[in-house]
Amino acid sequence: MWSASRSAVARSSLAIIAALFPLVSPASAQDSARTPPATPSRVFGHVTDSLGTRLVGAEVSVLQTDLRLVTDDSGAFDMRGIPPGVTVFSVRRLGYEAATFTATLKAGKAHRVTFVLTELAQSLAGVKVEEKVVASSWLALFEKHRSGNRGTFITRQDIERRQARSASDILRTVAGVSVANTRLGPQLMMTRGAGARRCFPQLYVHTTPYSGMIDDFAADDVEAIEVYNGISEVPPDLNTMGRPICAAVVIWTREPPPRKKG
Repeated sequence: MWSASRSAVARSSLAIIAALFPLVSPASAQDSARTPPATPSRVFGHVTDSLGTRLVGAEVSVLQTDLRLVTDDSGAFDMRGIPPGVTVFSVRRLGYEAATFTATLKAGKAHRVTFVLTELAQSLAGVKVEEKVVASSWLALFEKHRSGNRGTFITRQDIERRQARSASDILRTVAGVSVANTRLGPQLMMTRGAGARRCFPQLYVHTTPYSGMIDDFAADDVEAIEVYNGISEVPPDLNTMGRPICAAVVIWTREPPPRKKG
């Protein structure tokens, strides 16, 4: 009798332990270990001031990571490989108040954003003078091209007079330029009379070839534009990267191009 009673107690104890500590099968543990990490997210868009003007050279970074980049000549950025979930972005630029933005990113999704910075209330007069000096030097090439009397040259005063909202709006009234609406956005095309072959001009930003679309630039971002309807008009100092071009449009933004190192 003692032996049977002892066996019953043992079975009862095992049942209690099994209830309190359920077993995990080796297969389940392996499945858990094989769970792939969440697919990174992507964030792209622009950095602007409070008036909507896009800011070149603004630094965008993700806190607690090594992800960091600077906006391009159109104030745009495209950051990939961001861990999904609650993410804090830090955005800063000289002359503007640094700001942070918090967003919840979905795994494997692309998110379009606009980060808005507020201009500092106080600015030094000396800094403004220096900016004018720099601008006059980098626009000297625009003036040099205009002095050659080849092509069409549009200044900031012309842009304001036309009350344009986008770069394509600026060019719609230029002789020999046609703006076609496509699913990707307005596309420039040079017209040379009936029966002529279509010519899509090469875009330049500060004399550097640009592969984007003309309306990557708002009218408020543009200081001047050069339009060359034929290859014979294109200045020889524009870098064609060894490729034949039939026409060219040069965008001069209101921000000076970054200085080359060395």
